Amino acid sequence: MTPPGVPPSPSHIRGLDGLRGLAAFMVIVHHTLLANTDIGGLSVFLFFILSGYLITGILTRARARIEAGRGTIGVALGNFWIGRALRIFPAYYVWLGLFLMMDHVYYQDQTLNHLTWYLVYAQNFLIAFRTHAWEDFTHTWSLAVEQQYYIFFAPLVLLIPARWHRTLFVATIVLSLAVIVALTDAGFGMVTLYPTPSTGFVFMGAGALLAITPIDRLRWLVRPSLVLASLALIVLLASYPVLERNDLAHIPYVILIVASVVSLGFIMVAVLASPESRAVWLLETPIPRFFGRISYALYIIHLPVSLWMWDFGGMDDWAVTIHIPAEVICFVAVTAISVPLATLSFWLVEKPFLDLKHTLKLRARVPQEVSV
Repeated sequence: MTPPGVPPSPSHIRGLDGLRGLAAFMVIVHHTLLANTDIGGLSVFLFFILSGYLITGILTRARARIEAGRGTIGVALGNFWIGRALRIFPAYYVWLGLFLMMDHVYYQDQTLNHLTWYLVYAQNFLIAFRTHAWEDFTHTWSLAVEQQYYIFFAPLVLLIPARWHRTLFVATIVLSLAVIVALTDAGFGMVTLYPTPSTGFVFMGAGALLAITPIDRLRWLVRPSLVLASLALIVLLASYPVLERNDLAHIPYVILIVASVVSLGFIMVAVLASPESRAVWLLETPIPRFFGRISYALYIIHLPVSLWMWDFGGMDDWAVTIHIPAEVICFVAVTAISVPLATLSFWLVEKPFLDLKHTLKLRARVPQEVSV
């Protein structure tokens, strides 16, 4: 029996693969069709919530085994980190190597010049405090934030008794928000606030809280009116950059983050608490689940491809020739290129290491573990 406050280890959680697939698809939409919105940022925040939920479930179950005398902290931590490395490193380093060649030919070695930051998953700090600029591979800052969460919070979750986990995650959220306020007061702008761990940890902490909260306690929240209100808030948040550019709204970053975590967290609750709903049924259909399966490589691949298409693919010339907006052409081209490449990456690079992880029996299999 699973101890109170410890999430069970299901073979499949309905809706989460599809939710991740939808988020991956919307990131592509952002970088091709809707670059002036924040739909991509919200999708990344949803990835963080998913990651916090699923990864915390792994760690809290490991802590429960330790408290039951069926494991040690050292073995559990080693297994967790090795498992994460087998899942995350292969595709990341393969595609980093391939895009370094693209970077050399087309972008004057902008990534190669900062290679050390990428090799050690510190590119979020590179953006935030050194270059203050986005480049052809800096979208992987979110992967760096996840690695930092694994490094610092995995030992804490395994060391701290389960009864203190809720306090740990609430403190993480509060401290992260305080850091955001402090950075804002110090004069740092969005290019610093966005990729720092403080932003990602707010969402991962929220996902962690969901992981240790019995879903029965949250079912009362899932009402059509609240779901619609959350979706409306998400649309407003996605539109905020447009409003800000036109001097229609100026909202402090910390308020935007709180609104984002509340609205996206509520959508996560709705999926978890209503596994038989029509929305979850749609998320369980083959296309969203397929995108969820390949989402990790798709996230890594799509932006360099998109940048290349805009810079060298003649999108504007094609638009004049066939009378279709350049954004639509770019979306079709990036999807047509990135999806097959991500599928190959999953089967040829990622799956062999996933199989190795399960062969080594590092931990109970959780097919929905977040990939991006």
